[in-house]
Amino acid sequence: MEKLRNLDEYKELLSSYRQIYLSGYNNNYLSTDMVNRYIDLGRIYFEANAKSLLFFTNEETYYRLYLLSGKELEIDVKRQDKPIMLRNIYRKGKKTDALLKLERELEKQGFSLDDETAQILARPMEDKETVRLKYDRAASYLNRLGIKIGYAKEKDISQILDLRNHEQLLKDYYFFYQTEEEILEDIRNGYYRCAFNHLGHVCAAQNYSIKNGAVQGCWLAVKDEYKVRYGIGSAMAYHSFLYAIDKGISYYYGWVARDNSKSVKYHQSIGYEICDKWADEWLLQ
Repeated sequence: MEKLRNLDEYKELLSSYRQIYLSGYNNNYLSTDMVNRYIDLGRIYFEANAKSLLFFTNEETYYRLYLLSGKELEIDVKRQDKPIMLRNIYRKGKKTDALLKLERELEKQGFSLDDETAQILARPMEDKETVRLKYDRAASYLNRLGIKIGYAKEKDISQILDLRNHEQLLKDYYFFYQTEEEILEDIRNGYYRCAFNHLGHVCAAQNYSIKNGAVQGCWLAVKDEYKVRYGIGSAMAYHSFLYAIDKGISYYYGWVARDNSKSVKYHQSIGYEICDKWADEWLLQ
């Protein structure tokens, strides 16, 4: 892999390979802002050959691969010092021939299908009063147990990261690399929500962002001893919906594992619908 030096080099690479990958497969959803950020961090690399163009972002514990391939769909991805993850997004039941062929090529390269997810969508603006009522009930119950939901403070960062990094349900590639300063900036902007116990300790944490006028849920982690019977996840979801309502945001997106029927039913019960936008996460160890 070669380190990408600047945005001009990135644009030149895309321009040079445009004819090659035009009729092939392209899962490069890097925006210009994202590329600039990774360049500034020194965390984006590329590999180029006659048939494909590969970009890798260093996400600390893994590399995220963005692939552009010609119509032959022949790729050469070498193992690195950490796992490599490739994410393919498509419409339910509508995998193209190119994607199917690419999947066979990925298997030849040693990749395995590690996760299958579906996008979920809530529209809290359409049911404001019900959302507020459900949150008030959930918050009242938690308050009696000494648990309160609120926005994180800078002092909470170590507890948040410790909780996130030890949550077994969260895979590393569910979130992107952030510097400590970027996390602190998100905290200052109100993009980290927590549940605090009676001692003020973090017992659950959630991260989200706002993109293109919609809220995108990133991850949620709850300490084992607070799972199930407390209903913290539901309370935090309703708090999230109220955030969208107060901001006048109509759409709240997230992702859920397709094979986890319990999780799918739970998300539907709190107001989400399952979309036809699906994703497969392929992993090369």
